[in-house]
Amino acid sequence: MSRARIIVLTLAIVAMVVLGQIFGYYRSITGVLMFVGILAFGTRYVQTMGDIPPEPEITEVSEYGLKYVCANCGLELKVEKVAKDKAPTHCMEPMNLVREGGKPPLRPV
Repeated sequence: MSRARIIVLTLAIVAMVVLGQIFGYYRSITGVLMFVGILAFGTRYVQTMGDIPPEPEITEVSEYGLKYVCANCGLELKVEKVAKDKAPTHCMEPMNLVREGGKPPLRPV
């Protein structure tokens, strides 16, 4: 166990005893357990906010001649580089893939 956890547990036990004599042991145990749970969740949440996600792997697909077309408004989008395998969205719906010449990709894009 780390030193910080031992300190938090010791303080929690002391708080339960002191508050238990004043407010009752059931209330003090419930309150201290809720405090420790919220504290643990909050510290983990703040730690994960600092993690930077990895850069997406960008694939060059300009020679494949990939083009997406929006089924609602007809917008055409020519794809040069791809970072994910999902089709882009426009008008709140995924666009349809249309190929124009070029060689076919070795794996689905």
